[in-house]
Amino acid sequence: MTYYMIWFAAIVAGGFFVALVSRMTPMRRLNPFHELLPNPLGFVLVAAAFGVFSGLRINIGDTTSYVLSYRMIDINEIEPIPFMIRGNSMYPWLSYICHLRSEEPYMLIMITALIAVVPTVYIVYKYSAMYDVGIALFVLTGYYTFSMNGIRQYAAAGILILGTKYLFSDKKTDFFKFLIFVFFAWLFHSSALIMIVIYFAARRRAWTPLTVLLLVGTVFVTVIFNTILPTFLNILEDTDYSMYADNGWFTSGTQEGSNFIRVVVLIIPLVMAFMERRYMSAVYGKKWDILVNLSLINLSFYILSLYNWLFARLAIYTSVYVIVMMTYVITRGENRERKQWLYPVSIIMYIVYFVMIKYSIVGYESELF
Repeated sequence: MTYYMIWFAAIVAGGFFVALVSRMTPMRRLNPFHELLPNPLGFVLVAAAFGVFSGLRINIGDTTSYVLSYRMIDINEIEPIPFMIRGNSMYPWLSYICHLRSEEPYMLIMITALIAVVPTVYIVYKYSAMYDVGIALFVLTGYYTFSMNGIRQYAAAGILILGTKYLFSDKKTDFFKFLIFVFFAWLFHSSALIMIVIYFAARRRAWTPLTVLLLVGTVFVTVIFNTILPTFLNILEDTDYSMYADNGWFTSGTQEGSNFIRVVVLIIPLVMAFMERRYMSAVYGKKWDILVNLSLINLSFYILSLYNWLFARLAIYTSVYVIVMMTYVITRGENRERKQWLYPVSIIMYIVYFVMIKYSIVGYESELF
């Protein structure tokens, strides 16, 4: 193991231990699924450790490109950048503000890392059945390590996640409160607007014929994607992904789809959720339906990503809800005998899966420690 991987392993092990202890010393308050909230100190310590480690990186994924473009900014040769109300305007404005303080990109990477990581850990803390299981899955499913690639979109996801309360709310007027979070996320990445559609799609009863239609339709679109590709490329021209339409990303044949194993990893917990559907719906009500629907939508994005991995970027907005759902499927099912072995077996399986995707973190470097 490299020096940085020793640090990463220590943070993961320490984060899991802190989460476990905080769950065993809970508050008297209940979370939205009527589970005891863990000790809040466990959230603070875990979020700080994961957030800072991510923020101290100088590479991984597209971080290198953002670092290079930041260092090429010459404050003396450009006019002050005003804050503008339009999609994607937040990142260049934030880059400019940070550059007024320092020519090195550390502040910008740290701010975006904290925006991406801290809200996610908070939702895992507040909504999971078992906080320690949630933190383990936060790492082992790859959410944490992949959040170091795709700076703007994970920052947008972090902002959207803060609106989870209104996504699960029974009040119809809370939709407009959720829109506030969509608006601020849109400032980072215009693709965040897709959560408006997802909001209405998710707030339906789970496991209806529409569920089957969604999955079958997604598979069908993936199979015939080459036929509808010209129309799709025309749609991309007005989005954040226009560069992929212009540079032959979909037509050159050089970009492959996601690994099929990722889809299998997502299908398994949904199969277990289907088996427990009556019990879970009876215990957790409409919130459980929303959680399942968000996980099904996440799966649909990954099925589409079998054609081209770019579609997996859209799954960023719903991935944290898959983690939360899995904590309940693993630890709160009706069958007690199944629960006794499902927890350890699931963790072992996700450790194996994480070893397969270790490329997402193994090259981590920092210039600050």
